[in-house]
Amino acid sequence: MPKQSKRKGAPKPSSFNTTNNASNASTSTSDIPNPFIKVPDSLVPFVSNLGKDHFYITSLDTHDRKFKRRLFHVPLFMNILLTIVVLYRIYIAIPTYFGILLSILGYDSPQKIDVKQNPATTLVGIGIERTLTFMGDFMLVRFIGIWPVEFFLGKNTFTPEPEAGPVLWRRSVGYKDVEITVRRSRRWDALIFYKENITGTGTVNAIDEFVGMLMEEKAWKERIVPAVEKKWVKEKTGYQMLDKSWDLYFSGMIEAHALVDAGENKIEDFQTCLLVHTDRWGWLAWEVWREHGETSSNEGPRRLQLIKDGLTSVGKENLFFRTIEIIQDQTSRSGPFTSSERREQAVDKIRTEFVDQDVDFDDFWSRVGGVGAMPGLEIST
Repeated sequence: MPKQSKRKGAPKPSSFNTTNNASNASTSTSDIPNPFIKVPDSLVPFVSNLGKDHFYITSLDTHDRKFKRRLFHVPLFMNILLTIVVLYRIYIAIPTYFGILLSILGYDSPQKIDVKQNPATTLVGIGIERTLTFMGDFMLVRFIGIWPVEFFLGKNTFTPEPEAGPVLWRRSVGYKDVEITVRRSRRWDALIFYKENITGTGTVNAIDEFVGMLMEEKAWKERIVPAVEKKWVKEKTGYQMLDKSWDLYFSGMIEAHALVDAGENKIEDFQTCLLVHTDRWGWLAWEVWREHGETSSNEGPRRLQLIKDGLTSVGKENLFFRTIEIIQDQTSRSGPFTSSERREQAVDKIRTEFVDQDVDFDDFWSRVGGVGAMPGLEIST
């Protein structure tokens, strides 16, 4: 499950409740500034687990899974190399630091310095050398060693509410033809959610003011709008969207796929959309996908992935491929595959396969939008 943000002073999301979370603002929704709307009911289970002091962007990554695998291997091998370097440095540094500790405690060790037998210049040189060693090791562990830790174990690993990292994300989600990407705003958003009080004491949540004056806000023009441009979202896979303004929210991506696998959401629910929580209106959404016209060009692959994920979640991935074979067999026969009769024959064969494998045909297809959701079977049943 995604973990709520733990910024100091961050408001805590209430427990999941369709009424309170999706419509928790007592004011009228008629004054919500464009282009925002109340978050759709379909996204309520998802946003109920998000921290309220960030912006979030959801989108669908339809790049080839082989390309995604190759791309992931780059940071994977880099972090493996960094891990080896850090562990090797720790290994060779332990005797030195242990010897220094012994000398501090008054015991003999190779690192003990006889201040009476060494001239001042030698002592200064040793002091500078050890200072540089301490600083170098600190920089290595604090600023470089943290990368593989967050990559393999996630952020805030040893806190009560850790966040997933890239490795857990790939282990949980795998590589799919259609993947859900969730981005979260970086620290620049603190100037909005924790704006300095006009009195100069403390901070105030200025998100309502920000939403009400979008077109005049620098952050809106320079950080949000470029991040949801159609070309950027279409050409970049999830990992390529990392930049100085947006980070990947791996816990959110795991949660989104889990909701899809559980049948609580359709994968289309996570098309390009900006999500933000306000005090006045509750959770708001800017459905960028409507402006992008995403509902048609990638519909087929998304539908196929949705159906495949549904069958895989119940251990019947082979049934998905068998369904594909039946449709391909029907379409490869002589004569047009346009009549309802031909398609009904294909559906009957698919139904038989479901029955043979003890899968409730009607229940499954009702959860993925009907058998007509299968590309090539545009009929009503």
